[in-house]
Amino acid sequence: MIELVFGESTAGALKYAKAMKQGDRLFGATAVTGGTKKEQREAKKAHSWSGMTMGGSSKDVEALILALDIGDISDMDTNMNARKKVINSLYSDFSGTSDEIWKTNQHALSRIKEARTTLEPIRMWICTSDPVEMCSMYFVCSLMVDALTPLSVVCIPKQIERDNSIICYRSTGEVSAEDLGVFVDYEESIRKVKRRIYAHIWSNLAGENAALRAMINGIVVSVPENFYDFAIRANIPDGAFKVAQLIGKTLNQIPGVGDRWLFLRIQNMIQSGELIEVSAEKGDHLYSGILKRNSEMKI
Repeated sequence: MIELVFGESTAGALKYAKAMKQGDRLFGATAVTGGTKKEQREAKKAHSWSGMTMGGSSKDVEALILALDIGDISDMDTNMNARKKVINSLYSDFSGTSDEIWKTNQHALSRIKEARTTLEPIRMWICTSDPVEMCSMYFVCSLMVDALTPLSVVCIPKQIERDNSIICYRSTGEVSAEDLGVFVDYEESIRKVKRRIYAHIWSNLAGENAALRAMINGIVVSVPENFYDFAIRANIPDGAFKVAQLIGKTLNQIPGVGDRWLFLRIQNMIQSGELIEVSAEKGDHLYSGILKRNSEMKI
């Protein structure tokens, strides 16, 4: 079975989960950022793997990281050059990252195409709050719409109740490796009718070919590139602030948007004069720059 995910964090967690068995001994974290001192001590302690034994191996996991909520998707079936340009622009500040992501994508796409002949089942992992994961599922269904290959999807619930608390998930990347196995029970088959419906949704989105796609009332909708700008502006504090602080606060409030897109929109605000750069980022810390609002500019 191909375990198909649409993000690097999910791929790493699922590979780890597929390699572990109940009772396997784990070493604690070597370093912990955040949390109370007690929580940090607990994280560093060795413990037994509490997750389920999932079967298979880490080689089952394939990551298709296409950032399909952003940019040109008009000709994805026959031409990936436009998509590669989007990945390059998103990761232009990280040397070699876009090339590595593209190698990963090529491997995943190759296995997906092979599965049309081998009929190796494909199980996708998504969270319905995440437009990237929803668009990616629609895209894969369009690729496999007439194939006999078994398709299924594990939909991570938006929230679950555990230990007298409610845990909310905005993407599969927020699920810990030890918890992933529990959600296999949520697996659903994607049969012909549903496959065609999802392929049709993808076709409509590709036809609209908007600059951005977002989740609105549980539906993927084509929106303009400045769709999230209102949230960025609402979180700009008085005085100077770090880019990382603005991105972090906005991410906590708006589901379905990535830090890279918010960073690009903030750069756009700098270029337009809405924000003023007080000091540049330090070294490799891309979000460490200091900005302030341009009080003389009216929005």
